[in-house]
Amino acid sequence: MLAKWIAVDASNRAAFDEAQKRWSDLAEHDGFIAQVGGWVDAFPAKAGILGLWRSFGAYRQFMETGHAEIALQQKEICERIDITVAGVIMHINQPDPQLLAGSAACLRVSDVTLQPNSSPIFVARQLEIWNPALGSAEGMLGALVCRVDGNHDRFLAASFWRDRAALENFQATIFPATSKEAETDTYTKSLVSYHFALEPGWRVVKAH
Repeated sequence: MLAKWIAVDASNRAAFDEAQKRWSDLAEHDGFIAQVGGWVDAFPAKAGILGLWRSFGAYRQFMETGHAEIALQQKEICERIDITVAGVIMHINQPDPQLLAGSAACLRVSDVTLQPNSSPIFVARQLEIWNPALGSAEGMLGALVCRVDGNHDRFLAASFWRDRAALENFQATIFPATSKEAETDTYTKSLVSYHFALEPGWRVVKAH
């Protein structure tokens, strides 16, 4: 499974919101699973969007045949777009991404760049420490850990939350303690986390 993370600086928030609602056509494309997004909490003009596809092949086919027509309407209302494509290597709790995308109220995405050649320790600590901590966190519905395509030292982690209170509790209490236990600072070069409520009008989930 493939995850596509998009961070957008919108020049016109209202116009971007309207344009994003028109991505429902994604559901017609083979291999599409779901897409969700919202306005990043700390940056009111930045949107975060997470798309999920069955495979790289299905995603490439969409990019070659269907993407341009849908994206054209948003081109002039985006000041900057950063796109990251990654392969899913782990699931935590709920393995069905359509259920996660359809039921979550909030999303947390972490973009992690490691010190060179640190991916083995990152994966080991993820399995031993982070996955159990996330899996037992109140209100954490499910999560995906992904390796960025073409960069063995960069990973994305996306967790889906029942509500904002559960996400804020994780941020304030569970994350600091778990990060200390995992000694994250010793093998991490940079970590950027985005958290936001999901906009209902941006949610596209392909029917089973």
